[in-house]
Amino acid sequence: MVTIFRILVAALLLLLTAAFAAADDWRVVKATEQVKYTVDRTNWLDLRAGDVVPNRAWVSTGPRGRVQLARGVECITFQPNTLASITSYGGFLSPQTQIVQQVGSLDLEIEKRSQPHTTVQTPYLAAVVKGTIFHVTVDRTKASVSVDRGLVQVTSFASGQQSNVGPRQSAAVDSKTGMTVRGQLSKPEIISVAPSVSKVPAIGTTKLAGAIEASETKNKSSTANEDTSASAISDGSSGNGKSNGSSSGNGNSGSNGNGNSGGNGNGNSGKSDNNSGGNGNGNSGGNGGNGNSGKGDNNSGGNGNGNSGGNGKGKDK
Repeated sequence: MVTIFRILVAALLLLLTAAFAAADDWRVVKATEQVKYTVDRTNWLDLRAGDVVPNRAWVSTGPRGRVQLARGVECITFQPNTLASITSYGGFLSPQTQIVQQVGSLDLEIEKRSQPHTTVQTPYLAAVVKGTIFHVTVDRTKASVSVDRGLVQVTSFASGQQSNVGPRQSAAVDSKTGMTVRGQLSKPEIISVAPSVSKVPAIGTTKLAGAIEASETKNKSSTANEDTSASAISDGSSGNGKSNGSSSGNGNSGSNGNGNSGGNGNGNSGKSDNNSGGNGNGNSGGNGGNGNSGKGDNNSGGNGNGNSGGNGKGKDK
C-alpha cells in the first residue's frame, strides 16, 4: 500500500513538473522573416511561429522584423531592431522572469501577482513589475518606460533615482542627464536611491558588436601609427628638392640639396674636364645655396646654406 502511494505521489509530481515546464515556455505566436535567436551569441537560427524559445536565448529582430511571444496569459512583442533575452528561474513555488534588453523596443503584458516577479534590465535602468502593460525602449544612450496599465518601479543606475510609474505616465533615463518623468494628468515622483552599476552592457559592447569594434579600433590604430610614422619622417629630413647643374665640354656636373621638408638646391657645373657640384643645405622651407665650379683641371665646388633642402639630382646639359 505504501509503495503504491509513493508511486502515485511521484507520478503526480512528474505531471506537475511537466505542466509547469510547458507553462513556463515562451512560444512564438507571430513572426516575420527577420527574426532569429541564439543560445551562444555565435550561431543564429530562424525563429518561426510555433517554435519554443529556449530559456536564456537571445532574440534579435531586423529592420523589418517583429515577433510576438506568449506564455499563458503573458505576452512580449519585439519591435524591429531589437535585441533581448528572457530567463525564467525560481522554480515552481516562486517563478521569476528576467528580461535583458540591450537595444530596441519591447511591448509587455505581464500577469498580475501579489509580489513583483518580472524585471526588465537595460544598460541604463531596471523596471520591476507585479503585473501590467508597459513598453520599454532602449537606444545607445538612453532608455524609457511608458505604462498603459498597472505600476512599474523604474530605477536609474548611474544617477541613483527611482520612480513608480503608473498608467499614462513615463520615465526616461539618459546616460548623461539622469531620470526625467512625464504624465498626462500628473507626473510620478522621483526619489533618491543609492547609485549602482548596470550589469547590461550598452549596445556595441556585445560579443558580436564588440568584435567589430575591436577590428575597427585596430584599423584606426594602424592608421594612426602610419600617420605618426609619416609625420616623423617628414619632421626628420624626408623632403625632396630639385637642383639643376649645367656643364660644357667633357665636364660632369651634379648638385645635391639636402635638408628637411623639401626645398631647392641649385648647383652649376664648370667647363672643360672639370667636375663640379654645388651643395645646398638647410632646414624647413627655403632655398639652398648655389655652388659654382672652377675652370681648368681643377675641381671646385661652392657650398651654400639656406632654409630648406631636399634631395636633388643634377642634370647634364
